[in-house]
Amino acid sequence: MKLVYFHFSAYDPSMTTPDDSLLASIFEERAEYLSQTELSKWTVESAQDARVLTKLKGPGAKLLSGPRGSGKSSYLRRAYFEMLEEGRTLPVYVNFSRSLALEPMFHNRADAASLFRQWLIAKLIVGLKTAVDEVGSVTRDLANASEQSLELIHSLERGDYSETASHRRWAPSQLLSFITTIAEEYGFKRANLLLDDAAHAFSAEQQREFFEVFREIRSRNVACKAAVYPGITSYSPNFHVGHEAELVDVWLDPDSEEYLGLMKQIVKQRLPNDMFRVLNENPLIIDYLACAATGLPRSFLVMVSSVLHVDSGTVSSIKRRDADNTVSANSQSIQQLFCSLAKKLPRYSNFVEVGQELIGRMSELLRTFNANRPQLKKAVVIGIHSPLDQELQRILGLLEYAGIVRNFGTISRGVKGVFQRYRLHYSIVLDENCLNLGQNRAIDNVVASIRSRDAHAFARGRGTTLLGEDYQAKCILDLAPCPKCNAPRLSDDARFCMKCGTQLVDTSVYERLLNTSIDELPLTERRIATIKSNSPIRTVQDILVDEESTLIRGVPGIGPVWAARIRTLAEEYVSV
Repeated sequence: MKLVYFHFSAYDPSMTTPDDSLLASIFEERAEYLSQTELSKWTVESAQDARVLTKLKGPGAKLLSGPRGSGKSSYLRRAYFEMLEEGRTLPVYVNFSRSLALEPMFHNRADAASLFRQWLIAKLIVGLKTAVDEVGSVTRDLANASEQSLELIHSLERGDYSETASHRRWAPSQLLSFITTIAEEYGFKRANLLLDDAAHAFSAEQQREFFEVFREIRSRNVACKAAVYPGITSYSPNFHVGHEAELVDVWLDPDSEEYLGLMKQIVKQRLPNDMFRVLNENPLIIDYLACAATGLPRSFLVMVSSVLHVDSGTVSSIKRRDADNTVSANSQSIQQLFCSLAKKLPRYSNFVEVGQELIGRMSELLRTFNANRPQLKKAVVIGIHSPLDQELQRILGLLEYAGIVRNFGTISRGVKGVFQRYRLHYSIVLDENCLNLGQNRAIDNVVASIRSRDAHAFARGRGTTLLGEDYQAKCILDLAPCPKCNAPRLSDDARFCMKCGTQLVDTSVYERLLNTSIDELPLTERRIATIKSNSPIRTVQDILVDEESTLIRGVPGIGPVWAARIRTLAEEYVSV
């Protein structure tokens, strides 16, 4: 069985308008859906790339950290293909994006953790077989193990696993020995396990189990590399970041000298000549969108496809209003992603609500701070007086997961105190006019203010001045009460009501997410209304079961690019 990609033939940049399937490929934002040819053709090398890829291809455990769209999957896929070509290390790429499908087990099976561990191991065995397929004939033992593992994976993800099933139970130590043996048989010195959509995609229980397995399947000749999110990843009690694995930040720095050139080169290599020519009629538009993307390539590609109106079938000159509307839509999209955490992590719904308030207060604080500052001395960073309360740390962690803020560590201002610095996402900064440049600000002034700002300046505040003296009282875990007597649950890990003794059962997050209305997806109200009036699609599950995108493609104004993007949004919605 060869590795299956969502593959489209690479295009010739000199062509004019690409066909629908190729257009969808050009604007595909998720690297795991791109072929080796496409990744190679569309990748722009940077100094950071060499550093990150060296760590991924080398020994030792690594955790790639960054918000959605920061390039974690791209790095893992590129490392996979490069190691295959170099032939010294056996790369095993595994995507765990379907992990939340197993979450319902944790509400109705006592052996859920054990079965989840077997699912993890089964995914690794299938990934091992896929990698070996690329370099030679598969041994009978590996073929049989992979076939049984596939059956187990499908059974657990469908929720119809039976105790009578004759699947082999693997211990992590057995898997480690198996991987080592296979690598040696094919002449590899080492094996690197590249775990995509890893710990951040799991529920808290799953995350802790994942990191226990992570710890146990490593040796001198086997190394694990996993993609995680800042802010929300729950490590097991025995897993200590920095000691167990090196944390590697992959979020591009939008303030670096090479950033604008890098982002321009990305679209130049992806777009056919006629499309790039239209986009490049006003180079400042590219710079403007690149700044608004704040170092997230996926956001940049989404905004480029939006200003080009690629789904309309015609590409015409870009107006400044188009660029402003696109930046505003991106600002709303990332905030909607943050708001969706109230459903994905219901226990933190109160924290999300306070977090929404914090975004507005941070924007207001920056706007006030920048009011009388020169154009090239503006600030986009907020310094919060340290130490931060635990509740505020949790809120900022959730905001960091969504890419709304980025933590830049602490800085001392002597007698004024120590401040924890956070940069606000530039799409929000621009949409909310946080630079205070006026309503009719010229685009070159906007780009100059972002790029030439005072790197040391930051607006200062405290948790209480930003959110009020009583904000901590609002930050309580939202735990379901006893279903019988309605008594509040005393703690997150309580299993029985302290008042009447009734067993406390949590509802499945996964099932609730599947049944969520498409209104919750980061789409415009107009597009959602169009989908509802022209198709039977009403819930996230309706999008996911429409595997060939037949229904969604029948909606006016939705071509291959938006059909693929809407499906991606639905898939991401049912993961964390």
